[in-house]
Amino acid sequence: MSPEHTAYEWNGLRKLWHLFGCLLMVGIFYLWKDIRRPISGLDFLVIFGWAETAVAFSIDLMRFYSPRVNKVIRGLPFYGNLMRPIEHAHFNAMTYYLLAATILMTAYRVGWCREATLVMAIAVLGVADPAAAWTRYQMAKRGWGREQAVGLLAFFVSSVLVMWAISRRLQCPLHWDHILGIGFIVALVESYTKYWVHHLHPVTRRVQRKIFHRATVWLFRLYPDDNLLIPLTVAVMIGIVSLVM
Repeated sequence: MSPEHTAYEWNGLRKLWHLFGCLLMVGIFYLWKDIRRPISGLDFLVIFGWAETAVAFSIDLMRFYSPRVNKVIRGLPFYGNLMRPIEHAHFNAMTYYLLAATILMTAYRVGWCREATLVMAIAVLGVADPAAAWTRYQMAKRGWGREQAVGLLAFFVSSVLVMWAISRRLQCPLHWDHILGIGFIVALVESYTKYWVHHLHPVTRRVQRKIFHRATVWLFRLYPDDNLLIPLTVAVMIGIVSLVM
């Protein structure tokens, strides 16, 4: 396998789940948000979201501390097939995805986040991330080069279209210049976070050696994954724009 294929692999099932998971989360949100009895739909969604996140977090912890459990989970026909090689020893992307969605739902519940912001943040991840991954893979497969830059462009265009469509549908007061600016910043976050982390790795390793203990192994598996950063960055940027408009 060529280096390009190694760097820019394509897992169609994983990216399909990205999109399906996005649609599922948004669909569940709209089905439950207006329910009042026997329990507030928003309260239920917040509780359910944190419970799901705790379950996913617990599964990852079991994998870290038990090689046998890790092997069993990685062999599962669906869950295991969605994992990237780097996730075999780190938190699953789904854990970050659930954490981001639950943080956004909690923020919406307490009034820190608008409906349009929540939907945009989740939709950008669900649509733009697979679009960028597919573009980079196709560029690398054909040996055309510039995979990172073209992938950034694909993410930018996809995220802008998603935010524009949702802002019109939900009547969110975002102007074109705001959407373009947010799309560009989020595309930079998606494309270059792993490089920033790589360059800081020697520093973080020195810190890890000083505080390392078996009970804290999981702390060093935490990673600023794009499944966490992209939705939160979109939400924060929209919040900043709303304050200055």
